[in-house]
Amino acid sequence: MGKLHIVGGGAIGSLIAASAHKNGVPYDCYPRNIRTMPARAKWRDGQSIELKAAMPAPVILEKDDVLILPLKVYQLNAALKEWLPYLNQKPTVVLMHNGMGGLEVARDLLGGDYPLLLATTSHGALKESTSSGNFHVKYTGLGATQVGAPNLAKPIPQKLADLLQVAPQLANAIATLDSSLPPVQYRSDILTALWAKLSVNAVINPLTALHDIQNKHIADAEFEQTRSKICHEFTLVANAYGFKFDEDEVLKNVLSVAKATGENYSSMHQDIAQGRQTEIDAINGYIVEMAKKKGIPVPENTLLVERVKALSV
Repeated sequence: MGKLHIVGGGAIGSLIAASAHKNGVPYDCYPRNIRTMPARAKWRDGQSIELKAAMPAPVILEKDDVLILPLKVYQLNAALKEWLPYLNQKPTVVLMHNGMGGLEVARDLLGGDYPLLLATTSHGALKESTSSGNFHVKYTGLGATQVGAPNLAKPIPQKLADLLQVAPQLANAIATLDSSLPPVQYRSDILTALWAKLSVNAVINPLTALHDIQNKHIADAEFEQTRSKICHEFTLVANAYGFKFDEDEVLKNVLSVAKATGENYSSMHQDIAQGRQTEIDAINGYIVEMAKKKGIPVPENTLLVERVKALSV
């Protein structure tokens, strides 16, 4: 089994590190700011897990290592450029972020044939500061991780056993991830899964940020028209790129996720509340950019991008 190298000190990266620690998977963390790296994790059963001391700088990776980047899309370019000199053995790189656009960044820097995995997770985690000025990560919700290999030549292996025959390095990297924070599910159609998650984020993130509300309020009647317009525009754009989304099913899924994560505050809400840059360009902004390329008007998503950017100035 390779070693996990986790870039950043955010909630999900810290959760992966804590779970790897708990399950005996070798790992190291490389936060941008060591002082804000969580020192421990609080598990859902009350268990407390102490994390290893963070690494101050990148190290040369072996081929069977796994470099995972649970970052914001806008942080990805700088992070990959920093790590490029240490990737000569071509270890597997895993992108895990909200929104879209990361694949394009990675392909530009690493090349279209690099051993790359795209991942999306529904595990919940919250990074909190303590009264002493330290940080910990709280495991707030059990979920699952979906992962796929976008750079493989077609036909794409449909099952993990098939992937093991075609690309054993990637299959072994998925096994490492599954040993670290299970369950991890291989998706041959990972881009469909990521677009589906984009539809959820495109509704929940901007509306919770703009109205200062928890996820559950997305289902309120006052947002009915806005929800429908966002989902309608999303479906038009996604299907123009060859996907087969049903608008009613997209809306139903958004409401289902909003209710299932009802007590949570979205990541964009948290970014606005804490004065951080948001991921609006990688979510609704991505829909807008992809719509432009096809000549599809998306006024609701365009307005949301403008409003969130005005809020975060």
